[in-house]
Amino acid sequence: MCRMFGFRSAVPSQAHRSLVQAENALSDQSLHHPDGWGIGWILDDDAYVIKSANAAHACDRFQRASQRLTSHTFLAHVRRATVGTVEHVNAHPFRCGRWLFAHNGTIFGFDRIRGWLEDRIEPGLRPLIHGDTDSERLFFFVLSRLGQAGIDPTGRSPSGASMVAQIVRGALLELDALAVSLGMDRPILNVLLTDGRLLVAHRAGMPLLLSTQKRCCADLHTCTEPSKVCMEPARSDAPVNHLSIASERIGEEENRWENIADGATVLLDNHFRITVEPPMAGWEAPVLPPGAPRIGG
Repeated sequence: MCRMFGFRSAVPSQAHRSLVQAENALSDQSLHHPDGWGIGWILDDDAYVIKSANAAHACDRFQRASQRLTSHTFLAHVRRATVGTVEHVNAHPFRCGRWLFAHNGTIFGFDRIRGWLEDRIEPGLRPLIHGDTDSERLFFFVLSRLGQAGIDPTGRSPSGASMVAQIVRGALLELDALAVSLGMDRPILNVLLTDGRLLVAHRAGMPLLLSTQKRCCADLHTCTEPSKVCMEPARSDAPVNHLSIASERIGEEENRWENIADGATVLLDNHFRITVEPPMAGWEAPVLPPGAPRIGG
């Protein structure tokens, strides 16, 4: 299975510690997920991605990029391939305009569903698909559903955060329902999506965690943020200063991690308010079929 890390902060930050230095950093996780890596970030009014087909723990470019990049928003991913060859175009995250997207999971029996998925991708978006993974097509399927609802598929125009989260959730549930209707194994659909203003995370079938607070902030006495909301007790109606989403706990001694319920959707809006949409009634988590191959992206 792949591993993902997403981060949004009220102030520009570096992700180097979570990617390289911290306990169970993403580079350490790549020992078991060696089929490529990618880091996406927002700078000014655009998104950027750097990718490689190499294992992150053995790649100097991963080390250098994690040290040099500063942003309010990061999406990072280490891949364990299932659908698609091991090459840089198949590494996550995928980008379209300001949108960045990463997937942990697999669409089982993808050859049966591929045509259905591609038929529902808007014609203007199809030429932007460069690889051969299920994940990239899933991304452009989600973007097509956003565009059909009147949301800018390039992400350059601000979007209604709650609407984006509902459309993403609906698209993933639509795909799940299709697999059920065809008598197929249900897909594993953990995803992260951001345009640098909002961040959406959905869990369906694999662990996914969130963190909004540090146990002990190393910058507590030097931080210039006046409110220091991140060091206050969490309140359901309070904004946060940052949100991290990860497939596994990273820097557990420093960060407070909470499990996201399977089937739930997490939204961080542009005011740094968090909303968690619970699983729909009757939701049961998809399970790995007997003898299934390793789960990747």
